[in-house]
Amino acid sequence: MASVNNTLDGEVTGLIKLAHEKSISGRSELFESIADLLERRHDDLSGKEVSLMTEILGTLFHHVEMEVRKKLAERLATRMDTSVDLIILLANDEIEVARPVLMLSKLLDDKNLIKIIRHKTIQHQLSITARKHLSSGVCRELITTGNDRVVVSLLSNKDANIDNETLAGLVEQSRNREEIQAPLINREDLPRELCAQMYQWVSDSLKEIILDTHSMSVEDINDIVSGTLREIETEDEKRAGLLSAEENLIEKLSKAGKLGPAFLMKSLSQGQVSLFEAGFAKLANIPKDIMSSILYDRGSEALAIACRAINIDRSVFLTIYRMTREARDMETKLSQEEIDRAYDRFNNMEPRRAQLTLHSWVQDASKSPLF
Repeated sequence: MASVNNTLDGEVTGLIKLAHEKSISGRSELFESIADLLERRHDDLSGKEVSLMTEILGTLFHHVEMEVRKKLAERLATRMDTSVDLIILLANDEIEVARPVLMLSKLLDDKNLIKIIRHKTIQHQLSITARKHLSSGVCRELITTGNDRVVVSLLSNKDANIDNETLAGLVEQSRNREEIQAPLINREDLPRELCAQMYQWVSDSLKEIILDTHSMSVEDINDIVSGTLREIETEDEKRAGLLSAEENLIEKLSKAGKLGPAFLMKSLSQGQVSLFEAGFAKLANIPKDIMSSILYDRGSEALAIACRAINIDRSVFLTIYRMTREARDMETKLSQEEIDRAYDRFNNMEPRRAQLTLHSWVQDASKSPLF
């Protein structure tokens, strides 16, 4: 073991010596030496040493010929026994270098891929669409780019796990995006009801593909469409009745002076989340749909401001955060830093200021003044 450590120490010493070399050839040699050490000995290096060497590689990237970086990427793309930090560095390089890593490396997790999708080029996105077994989360992120080339490439990847909700959204968009119609129809996992929907607006040639690929008849499609329409009408009727009952109850409680934080917490504890949202919106004097967006889409600090605006006690803030998100199958965990920032909002914002903040958000959302 001592000899292994001595050898490693000797290699590190040699790298330090190379780091003082200012010539282009010296930088290239340093780059290749560090990359080689990370490739061979990353299990023997400490996390701090790996981070330091990866940081040095990052500063050297643009001083090293692309061909050198490409060969390194090609060599490591299918390797599992190498530095994750090095793989991430290569994945964020120019596309000529990044492509094999983006397409093949199993060391890139969803978080890394989503960050690259958001911040790198269309070519990076296209390379990611070719990966095997893409998760539904990464697929959604690729689709939100709105680029037809990216979407078509993703749809053509039969291993991509595109969930039914995302497929339904694409089917609706395909009314006005002919480019994605054929790739959608050719997906074997496209649900029959979505095929039936598309049959109503695609060309005759694509209609034939729907019938052949998904083993459907025109009668099957007519039955599915009719059944879907009946379900929509029934759901709309139920929803209208429920909303009417909720709105009437909220109005009655408000007029009687009985609508307050205690009622909201009771509704939430009984699983009546929609009633909780309606009551919250009434107390805050803002539209329910915008209140829902503030509650769920703006994070813990926005919820803190909303609670402060209607005088909900600071002690139940985390309970509201957790229970509302559990009801919507959303992530409920908060870091201590997020909790501290949210509590800071409670402590440093008066109710009137919180109300004005809410109303400014509503004005931004509706593009019209409230008063």
